[in-house]
Amino acid sequence: MISFARGAPAPEALDGTLIARCAVAALEADPTVILSYGTGGGYPPLRTWLAGHHGTTADRVLVTNGSLEAYVFLLQSFLSPGDLIGLEAPTYDRALLQARMHGMEILPIPMEDDGLDVEVLAAACAAGRVPRLVYTIPNFHNPAGTTISLGKRQTLVALAEQYGFWILEDDPYGRLRFEGEALPSLYEMGGPDRVMFSSSFSKTLAPGLRVGYLIAPPDLIGTLTTRANQTYISPAHLPEAAVFRVCEDGLLDPNIARVTDLMRVRRDAMADGLRHMPEGTRCTPPQGGFFMWLELPGTMSADALLPVATEAGVIYVAGSACFMEGHQNTLRLAYSGVSPEEITVGMERLGDVFRAAV
Repeated sequence: MISFARGAPAPEALDGTLIARCAVAALEADPTVILSYGTGGGYPPLRTWLAGHHGTTADRVLVTNGSLEAYVFLLQSFLSPGDLIGLEAPTYDRALLQARMHGMEILPIPMEDDGLDVEVLAAACAAGRVPRLVYTIPNFHNPAGTTISLGKRQTLVALAEQYGFWILEDDPYGRLRFEGEALPSLYEMGGPDRVMFSSSFSKTLAPGLRVGYLIAPPDLIGTLTTRANQTYISPAHLPEAAVFRVCEDGLLDPNIARVTDLMRVRRDAMADGLRHMPEGTRCTPPQGGFFMWLELPGTMSADALLPVATEAGVIYVAGSACFMEGHQNTLRLAYSGVSPEEITVGMERLGDVFRAAV
């Protein structure tokens, strides 16, 4: 079985020696703090490093168990059931799931090749449907693979300022760029009083560390820290301390460069495999990240064909899971966790399944 379903780094991207060396160094330098209960806000030296990295202060930083936890904490503490939240369509399936589970009213914002359709958001706001929060993955989107253009970033920030809503910029993939110029973040453009920023080390270092973070106003960080204390007393300081040592010792950037090279080869293999797809299939290969998004032609259903593909030895994520409803002709392919050779074989299998269904 070849899985294009899991958005996780390939085994070759995980440097166990690096993590082990940094964990040992962290324990040798700070054993008592690391092995004791701590504060809900996370390992203090890592909070301080992240604050410096983003040009802010440590009281605006919360270290979480992956960036999804920060999003869930915001749903629980910053928002209330019935609040309107803007989500891209498609969006990260767990972001949609959690919004539903927490009783949010959802404003779907369609996606285009250069990111979310800001005109749809503007029209909704002008009509009185102003979201409390807009959640966006601006770079190498999960699942769509798109990146928000500079013009749309400017418009999105301007809308937030005009109508008073917050933006949650979730950017776990932005450092994994294969080509093109990096764009300024929404956080940089909109400032800390209009944009919250979240990311994680799951894609750039190792998902098993479960280290993510949120940058938000100090009073909100205080509220979320209390929520963390109530939930699990304190986070696991050992993986956070290991991440701190990676960052502090200047080892993060070289690791990101190595992972980016590994992902680029895989993206290229999958892009080459698109030639096996039926005529009329729509896909714009991403400039970075983990995912490729396909729209099948006509009335083809990726949902209906998933069992057939599984029987043929390849699996994917049906794109309908990333929408409120419909869009059964879409699917997400993750090239991140498999080898280039597996991608070549998997795309051939998938092409055979899809072409037979035309």
